[in-house]
Amino acid sequence: MGAELVYVIDQFNYRISTFNPQNKTFTDLGSLSCPAMNGATPFSMSVDRQAIAWVLYNNGELFRVVLPSLACSKTSWAGASGLKVFGMGFSTNEPMGDVDTLFVGGGATQTQTSYTLAKLDTVTMIASPIGMQTVLPEMTGNSKAELWGFMPDATSARVVQFDKTNGAALKTYNLPTLAGTMTGYAFAHWGGDYWVFLIKNSEPSTTVYQVDGATGMIKGTTPTSGRTIVGAGVSTCAPTVIL
Repeated sequence: MGAELVYVIDQFNYRISTFNPQNKTFTDLGSLSCPAMNGATPFSMSVDRQAIAWVLYNNGELFRVVLPSLACSKTSWAGASGLKVFGMGFSTNEPMGDVDTLFVGGGATQTQTSYTLAKLDTVTMIASPIGMQTVLPEMTGNSKAELWGFMPDATSARVVQFDKTNGAALKTYNLPTLAGTMTGYAFAHWGGDYWVFLIKNSEPSTTVYQVDGATGMIKGTTPTSGRTIVGAGVSTCAPTVIL
């Protein structure tokens, strides 16, 4: 039903596309027409196991988007716990389980010195903080009940596995070649690897970096043309290994 796919969203034309990690190609589905206020633009995205995209705009409004139809409805989210802008990702509560939790990490602005990591109940729209981070992460989870994040930084970009009880780093892959001044970034898992969608240092469009899930080494890069990707979502139904 599409929940195993990687989806991405463009900041400026609101275009949602699928990304195929096996052949590194994009397929455009169309552009969102969510009723965001005051000219807001997409900021982040995650996808649940029902193939519902949760799309955050930069004014703090959170929308549910049915995939692939792109039918959009606004949630009651109101930016509790100072969480106006954040990255997010679903993770199973137990390895190979079928119940997920949405984790978010962010704050009131993108220019803070610390950010809140929290669980967000998608029924009640209540956020429960669990820890703090020094940068605003983009996050992804998987069916192994893991939570991972891309941590942008001017000098020390990295991919981190989070402890879901307190936000501590369980594993860190340092990626100095991804450091720089960030224009847009997004993050997803698929097939046991991690995929960083990144524009840095005034680059004209997004480059996709494939990070080996076992070693943290960059296995390849895929340039794009005309894409400013700021959100990537993949559900916990996506494969964690390719046979």
